Order: sequence, then C-alpha cells, then structure tokens
Amino acid sequence: MTQCPAATRGGAIPVTSVDEQRRSREAELVRRAQAGDRIAFEQLYREYADGVFHVALRILGDASLSQDVLQEVFVVVFRRIETWRGEGSLKAWLYQISIRCALRAKRRRPFTLDFENEEEATPPAVRDPPPAEMDFRKAVDREIQRLPTRARMVFVMHVVEGLTHPEIARILEVDEGTSKSQLHYARSLLKRRLARYERELA
Repeated sequence: MTQCPAATRGGAIPVTSVDEQRRSREAELVRRAQAGDRIAFEQLYREYADGVFHVALRILGDASLSQDVLQEVFVVVFRRIETWRGEGSLKAWLYQISIRCALRAKRRRPFTLDFENEEEATPPAVRDPPPAEMDFRKAVDREIQRLPTRARMVFVMHVVEGLTHPEIARILEVDEGTSKSQLHYARSLLKRRLARYERELA
C-alpha cells in the first residue's frame, strides 16, 4: 500500500509553491495577451495599473504626469508583450518599463541615477507644518517623496511593491549590494525625519 507523503496529510496538497503558481498564472496570462486576447491584456492592466501608477508617482511627484506615464507604459507593453520570456517576474518587467518611462518624463529636470555621494548630501530645507496639524500617514508619504531619487525608488519597489533585491538590481541596472544599501539609507533617513512626528503621536 502506498504511503501518502507526510506533507499531504490533513488535506493539504502542496503541488507547487506559491511562487511557481504565480509564475504559471503570469505565463498563461501573457501567452493569451501575446496571442491577441484583448481580455487578457485588460486583465493585465487591471492587476498592475495601480502599482505602475504609484511607482511613477514616487519618481515624479505629479499625479497628472504619472497618469500620462501609466498610459505610455501600457502602450509600450502592448507593443512589446512578445519580448517577455518569463525571465524574472512580470511585475519586475512592468516596473522596469515604468521607471524608464517616468525618468524619460522627468528628463527636463536636473536628474541623475549616479548619486555617488548622496549619503552626504544635505536634504533640501522644507518648512513643515507643526506635527499636531498633520496626519502621520501624510507625513510618511511626504518624507518618502523627499528621499533622494534612487533611495526612493528602491524603498518603494522593495517595501511598498514587494520586489526582491535581485529584481530591483536588474531594473535599476545596479548590483544587489547597492539596492540593499540604498534601502538601508532610505530607512535611516525616514526614521530620523519622522522621529518628531512619532513623538508627537506618542
């Protein structure tokens, strides 16, 4: 008599991991979109539009411009969907396109991804309303927006959007160590800048 695996006792049948299931589902959705299935493409839009918009918003700080970037991203995705071969997550691929489109939209402003000494840079002076007059979440959102660009992108992609450091490294074309150090830098800045708000709310 064949013994059932211990992992399947109690009714649990771990056929594949959650990550494998996600990848399989993504692959099927993209396959349908590549075949011209409009419903599949609309589903892609519904599932990922909010994330794409917020990534652009964190870079640009302008909702109207971010909405334009959102539309541009999915035009690019529609045209290039056949180039996605399942290497890495679909989300990471979409966010890579999102960041490039957002940076292109921002190109008229002084900007560079190569912040060699950004840790030593002095944050711009901002006149803050008294802590008691601000909602803490709004304070957090504003301080995230004030982070140096690369630190902000890493923080948003890792903490908000749940991407891994290897995925972020591929998107930003940096090594994983840089992604990790920028996340640490972002968290350190946020902790210092938000300390007074936390004291006020304590």
